[in-house]
Amino acid sequence: MAGHIRLIPAPHPMAFKVTLDDVARQAGVHRSTVSLALRGHPRISAPVRQRICTLAAKLGYRVNPLVAALMKSRRTGHEPTHATIAFVTNHSTRDGWRPAHCDRPDFFPGAVNRAGELGYNLEHFWMAEPRMTPKRFSSILMARGIHGLIVGRLPPGLNSLELEWDQFSCVAVGMTLKSPFLHHVTENHFDTAWQAMQQCLDRGYRRIGFVFSDANDSPRVGDRWLAAYLLKQQECAPEDRPSPCPSVPADFDTFRNWFVQEKPDAIIATHGCYVHKWLESMGVKVPDEVGIVDLEARTPHSFAGVYYDSGKVGSLAVETLVGLMYRNETGVPVDQHEILLTGEWRDGWSLPPRNR
Repeated sequence: MAGHIRLIPAPHPMAFKVTLDDVARQAGVHRSTVSLALRGHPRISAPVRQRICTLAAKLGYRVNPLVAALMKSRRTGHEPTHATIAFVTNHSTRDGWRPAHCDRPDFFPGAVNRAGELGYNLEHFWMAEPRMTPKRFSSILMARGIHGLIVGRLPPGLNSLELEWDQFSCVAVGMTLKSPFLHHVTENHFDTAWQAMQQCLDRGYRRIGFVFSDANDSPRVGDRWLAAYLLKQQECAPEDRPSPCPSVPADFDTFRNWFVQEKPDAIIATHGCYVHKWLESMGVKVPDEVGIVDLEARTPHSFAGVYYDSGKVGSLAVETLVGLMYRNETGVPVDQHEILLTGEWRDGWSLPPRNR
């Protein structure tokens, strides 16, 4: 059954937020005076406004944008407008992250749908605009009243971003962003490889190989796949533990040499289509002679493998971000949370049951 696991560390002892009452107590005034002063209301004299604003900044007080919008709607009698959440990308082209230009999962549609259900607009912002700088990008978002960011997958070779993070509540999707290390939502890659191994064993396969058949944009993903494979391999007899294909990613020559030496009867591959083509060119019949499991089985009812609904990843990212925004938690977190979506095993033609 598909589901998700939340790994939430205990809160950091210093992770608290300064409230309006804290500022009022330090300033020796009523909280309504602080509220008016921070809004620049003329009922409060300029010297008092300056003193309160300076004190609030010193204490680290931040206005909760969601509460501020609600209070404004109550004062004016107007319906609150939908807050906008930014979906931030940094590919070399504006649409380089979209499916037509990239073979990575697309989390955006699921995020858009869930944001709408929760009363938000989700809008794409491209960091690599000509002459764009991190400071200018941050200023544009703040000028638009945008306080929540979902950081999309970064392109290969890029694993860090610079922004004025303290101004925003932030969640990343996938595992491509290493610096800063934000709360992030991703697939449960360890469980994916674990499921793949178990399904092979249950179907009677004995010598199960592992191939990185394509480059992955996050080495940490590959580490989790391989760790689960090697751990599960300990359930096999010592003579039935083939070494993983040595090249990352593999090319045809390396794969062919490895296959001849290790003689697997099933192969777990990061992208099954490449392995299938290589085996066909070698005259090896799939699945009669070798079964294949695809760790990223995105098309239902094709290769056997673990399927992920990328829309659910985007939806979870929005839910996580909205929670941070309501709690007014901004900046790089002290305790990073990882939310894992567990994939669903789907049978396919490439891994039929095999008699032992």
